[in-house]
Amino acid sequence: MSAQSYKIRDPYRLPRWSRRIRESGGMWCDAERQERLQLKARIESWIEQQSEPVLYLQGRRVDRLNQVRFKLDCVVKSLVLNCRNRGMNLRARVLQASQDDFGTVALRTELWGRIEVIEIRPALETPVRRPLLETRTGFQRTVENLIRRSFPAAQILKSTVASDLEHSLSGKYVRLQFRSEGSGWVVIAAGPHENQATVDGLLSSGLLWRGFLRERGLAGQDKLLLLGPSNKLLVLKSRLAWISGAGRDIQLMVVDSEAETLTAVELGDCGNLDTALTQVQTFSDGRGVHDDERVRRVLGLAPEQITWSRSGNGKSVAFRIRGLEFAHLHLGHRSRLTFGLGMLAVVRTEADWRRLKDTVEQILAEQGTLLRGRNSKCVPQPERWLESMLLRDIQCIDARLDPRFVYPQVPAFLGGDRGMIDILSLTSEGRLVILELKVSEDMELPMQGLDYWLRVRWHNARNEFQSRGYFPGVTVSSLPPLLYFVCPQFRYHSSFPALAGYLDPSIPTVQVGINENWREGVRVLLRRPLTAACG
Repeated sequence: MSAQSYKIRDPYRLPRWSRRIRESGGMWCDAERQERLQLKARIESWIEQQSEPVLYLQGRRVDRLNQVRFKLDCVVKSLVLNCRNRGMNLRARVLQASQDDFGTVALRTELWGRIEVIEIRPALETPVRRPLLETRTGFQRTVENLIRRSFPAAQILKSTVASDLEHSLSGKYVRLQFRSEGSGWVVIAAGPHENQATVDGLLSSGLLWRGFLRERGLAGQDKLLLLGPSNKLLVLKSRLAWISGAGRDIQLMVVDSEAETLTAVELGDCGNLDTALTQVQTFSDGRGVHDDERVRRVLGLAPEQITWSRSGNGKSVAFRIRGLEFAHLHLGHRSRLTFGLGMLAVVRTEADWRRLKDTVEQILAEQGTLLRGRNSKCVPQPERWLESMLLRDIQCIDARLDPRFVYPQVPAFLGGDRGMIDILSLTSEGRLVILELKVSEDMELPMQGLDYWLRVRWHNARNEFQSRGYFPGVTVSSLPPLLYFVCPQFRYHSSFPALAGYLDPSIPTVQVGINENWREGVRVLLRRPLTAACG
């Protein structure tokens, strides 16, 4: 629906999906409601960070948020947006939400039977966003000029910086198609002003875009060309060496906007890692975590629920219940134990320990109401919640996994990029296993898993895990690590099969689909090897 043809059709009539919900008698799944509650909390948190937020529909300003009676409601299985303005009653189902670098919240919604994007922008977004839009438009012209200059008789067929949320294509990239000497090319480019995550996403977005064009018959066997700034290509180069078709159908070039040059990147330069691995989680003096009386006492408050992890610098220990952090042990010269969900308190006396115990009991009680489908102030980060459950029973994912060796949040560095491996484990035969966890749709899941697989493989080839305290008393196999993608069965992003299919077949990958109500207990519904290398 274009901005010119905008018309409200019977705004007070409930859409079909809403009537179906009402007629269903209110039957619903607690796990799905919990997902909606978390999405609602995330959106509201983003909006709270804005200064006088403004509602935009189809790119047109509606009014300030406090003037349109904006409200988000969880209705059965759906998150529903409601707002009223000058006789207009807007009611839409929220499907997805995202926030860009400038604070704009984009809500992909079902409205009047169509997919519409509703934006909530900061009131002062115009002087901030306009320069960015002009920068991207200027970079688009630069890319077009470089293509014409670098490819003989290049004929540009289409060029855009517009977003296409329906096909997961961001407006942060310049996308164009051209022909040169009888060959077709699909180009996706990120400028030097884009952040690292945007540049890292070039590969996934480029592969999806080319696939979408092929489905519509707009591209044949066109080659994919990735363009990015030289100082942000380390992750992208390491990925490319393990992508099917790289070097033949997929090429990478460095774009220099100031010098206005394009330079091809040889695949021989890709795949070389500059990575580092931290020491296993133990105290600085070599004692184990349970050797500290304070740690034992905190864990003893709820032995079946509390988990711990060390910070990357080894200077503190975090305590969590189902992924929600509630206490922190600071190590070093001024060691202290702090706790709380808002204002932090220091544990000094027995009275403080009793207050800490009360905090734990409050979290357990409120998260119990959460499991029963009710709202709670103690909502943890979902992936950390899932992680805490797998720490207790890793064999629910695969009986081959060794429960003695389950390391959460393992820091692994690549250049300046600090990644955290969700869970690192071992099979009973001594083969390394990486578990990449997601509880909601994430297009970058295959590529993020590849990043960690590359780092683990590199360190294992140099026998660094055991030298840094991991897997004591076990001989770690030299076979390539197994890479498990763990996600609720129906929460995998629609692009997952296509993107996972581009990973080199020598990478042993396994798709694990778990139950939607995993908070009540993790059950594997699907365990499928994606490559023959898993044997």
